[in-house]
Amino acid sequence: MKARSNMDWLRPVASGAALLGLSGCMSFGAMTLDRDRLDFTQAVANSWKQQTLLNIVKLQYGVTPIFVDVGQIVTGYQLVSTVQAGATINPSGATGTNFFNLGTQGQYTARPTITFVPLTGSQFIRTLMTPIPPIRLFELVESGYPIDFLLNVAVQSVNALSNSRGGARPRPADPDFAKLLKSLRKIQDSGAVGIRAEPEQDKKGGGLVLSFPLKTVPAEIQAERAEAKRMLGINPAVTDFRIIYGTALPKDDVVAIQTRSGMQLLREMSSFVQVPEGHQQEHRVFPAAMVPPDGQEAPPPLVQIISGTSKPADAFVAIYYNDLWFWIDNRDLRSKGTITFLLILMTLAETGEKAPSQLLTIQAN
Repeated sequence: MKARSNMDWLRPVASGAALLGLSGCMSFGAMTLDRDRLDFTQAVANSWKQQTLLNIVKLQYGVTPIFVDVGQIVTGYQLVSTVQAGATINPSGATGTNFFNLGTQGQYTARPTITFVPLTGSQFIRTLMTPIPPIRLFELVESGYPIDFLLNVAVQSVNALSNSRGGARPRPADPDFAKLLKSLRKIQDSGAVGIRAEPEQDKKGGGLVLSFPLKTVPAEIQAERAEAKRMLGINPAVTDFRIIYGTALPKDDVVAIQTRSGMQLLREMSSFVQVPEGHQQEHRVFPAAMVPPDGQEAPPPLVQIISGTSKPADAFVAIYYNDLWFWIDNRDLRSKGTITFLLILMTLAETGEKAPSQLLTIQAN
């Protein structure tokens, strides 16, 4: 048998050292991009849902809502590796045993840095106190959102018809408001309605126009159109109606819409929070949403927020407050859609430019 060369003992040592040396040339930050981006996306989304639900519940208990935005997320990565190698080789022909040893040590560290920005001052006013522009709502209608759902959530009144109102002075919706929503939904589903933006006379912006085009439609849809015009108090002979923000009805070819702000949206949602009966009797919470008189049609509830003493097993979002759990069931598609839609609407309400974020520098290792 051929004697093993002394150099054969060095090959494993050299190979191990070479592999560890190559690892130092790899970009570990790039390797973690997919994982960390998805993880942070999910974490931010979950925190926004929880924060929104918490503020809805707090409003029902008369507590001031506070929102904290995530400003920046920066993660620094550090990889430290150490290689130790040694060998004892006897001269050729000498008796004894050749020895070698190889030792490695590595340390990987991730240091995420997250900045939080509370909504205050002008940013608070833009996000929570500014009514949603009607044109933004009808752009969503054009993109396929159900018009009845959208108006029920985001609109306080259309012409002389008022939606329900929660809070300290609750009131049910006007009898024709729910009927109007149903008629508009049937007209929307038939495709017999159009929305377009036209230049205003002063050339300062776009005017929103709701159109009932003169095309052949089923008799049922014609009847729904006529009924919608009657409830809105507009001219039945006119096919195009200008949409404006407000509560007044200056002309019979104008639809005046009073949209809600982000704070109003939260306030309306809070009236649907289920609280213990004792909390109602002790006047610790505002009154619940009012139920219309018997025989009067009402819009569907905006959301169903359940409460209990035990943590729910399957919740879309859950928070712990006042020694109780409050949550939205994961099988309640309407409530889940309302909360998601609420976040979209609050984004639409945030007009104007944000202040530039502070620059954050993190050392790369």
